[in-house]
Amino acid sequence: MLFANDKSGPHVHPQSLLDGFKAAIEDCGLVELDLMGGDYTWEKSKGTKNWVRERLDRAFAYALCWRKFPLCKLSVFHSIKSDHDPIMLEPMHVEFSRKQFRFKFENTWLHEQSFKVEVANYWNDIPKSSFASKVVIYFFLYGKMG
Repeated sequence: MLFANDKSGPHVHPQSLLDGFKAAIEDCGLVELDLMGGDYTWEKSKGTKNWVRERLDRAFAYALCWRKFPLCKLSVFHSIKSDHDPIMLEPMHVEFSRKQFRFKFENTWLHEQSFKVEVANYWNDIPKSSFASKVVIYFFLYGKMG
């Protein structure tokens, strides 16, 4: 769980555990996908004073990846026979052109200050483990290798 309000019922989870999970997510450069259809994905002892509901299931993605697929929806599906409600990531329907697009780099972009700012922002979003991607971006930013 990420937040104290991810749980409804007795026995509060220690804040240190929630903070540790948040820190791990931030360290990995992940963003959480919004969940539609309910706040909780698990429950126990419904109809009693010990009724507990928790949001146990979440979905995360790298920010760059999520920007490439913004038309997706994360939904919770309510189960009648289980205490656990599954979540599902659904792609939204998108019409694509049949025309082939081939990327072409324009050298004039290197003279535009806004281009360098955009590339630098992109660079900072790439996880540190993706060294090859950063080398390519460095080449475009500075126009030389080494």
